[in-house]
Amino acid sequence: MKPLIQASTLNALMLGNFDQTISVKEFLHHADTGIGTYTGLDGEAIFEDGVAYRATAEGTVSQMKPEDGVAFGTVVAFDSNVPSHTLFGVNSLDELRHQLEPYVQENKNIFYMIKGQAEFNTMHVRSCFACQKPYPTLSEAASKQREFHYDHVSGSLIAVYCPAYVEGINLPGWHFHFLSGDKSKGGHVLGLSADHFTFQINPISEFSLLLPSNPEFSKLNLCEDLSAKTAAVEG
Repeated sequence: MKPLIQASTLNALMLGNFDQTISVKEFLHHADTGIGTYTGLDGEAIFEDGVAYRATAEGTVSQMKPEDGVAFGTVVAFDSNVPSHTLFGVNSLDELRHQLEPYVQENKNIFYMIKGQAEFNTMHVRSCFACQKPYPTLSEAASKQREFHYDHVSGSLIAVYCPAYVEGINLPGWHFHFLSGDKSKGGHVLGLSADHFTFQINPISEFSLLLPSNPEFSKLNLCEDLSAKTAAVEG
């Protein structure tokens, strides 16, 4: 089983530590699938089939270069040989979480990654604008985020599930990013609906954390309870 590889911590990102933690090339050296964000909070990251995509607040999607930087993210070498599953009547993001519950219920103390596809009836995503130093907090940056609504759009969902005990290190529960099939639309998912959703899931029991090396990181209070602000930003 391959490990879940994480760059930085969620609390560091919440406090505005948007500097590069690792390059795209290094991050994907032993992985090909995942989500995150780039240096300067420059768009939402979707890592699909070993390619790094950036969904921007301008509503565009582009491929990142190997030398570009990842500020925060989680990736894995996804095992595509596992069985596929299909969910029906996925009328909201909460409904998707509910229908995914049986797939994590047996062991909620490990991580999971899913790759799924659907013809979505509706898709609601957001992206933040790139920031310059001195960086704002993520809550401040997210207050200027752009949201996009799409109807009848096909594409992929990539999502990571984290156990409750990693709160502050990552987001407990599911975190979903979307990338359209034509690679022109994407972002952090705020809402969706689909008649059916087909996906594969990888359970992951090994976790590797790479911490930032920039001087600002050493001065952060990473024990601060940011759960309420995180819930507001992620929701």
